[in-house]
Amino acid sequence: MSDVSRKKWLRVVVGVGLPLGAVAVALFFLWLGSTPPCLFYKLTGFYCVGCGSGRAFMALLHGNLYAAFRLQPLMMLFLPIICYFCLKKYIAFVFGRDILPFPKIRMSFVGILVLVLIIGFWVLRNIPVFPFTLLAPTVV
Repeated sequence: MSDVSRKKWLRVVVGVGLPLGAVAVALFFLWLGSTPPCLFYKLTGFYCVGCGSGRAFMALLHGNLYAAFRLQPLMMLFLPIICYFCLKKYIAFVFGRDILPFPKIRMSFVGILVLVLIIGFWVLRNIPVFPFTLLAPTVV
């Protein structure tokens, strides 16, 4: 098998397999019906950065954007950017053309910014004073 045909075969496998895998994962979580409890919260009593992400994902699968945002606001704010970036990379890989625009940003800057946001969110959501209690995962 030549190198060109191997790349085309890989593009077909990824182009078909990735969407089917995403649908399979979504259907599995819908079939499962619940998510496991947070081990960090059970051990420490503090919310981790990801607390509420599983329930927020389930709320998204059911179309409840408000509940998903109340459970995990940081994830819901970053989700459109992450989905757009993943779609951009998927299209560029599968079709061999980068057609979606994206701003040119130094990845070191993005990494530091995301790290500061995550740590800040983690600290703030554990402060038991209003308005920081709004960042804690709650059931709507």
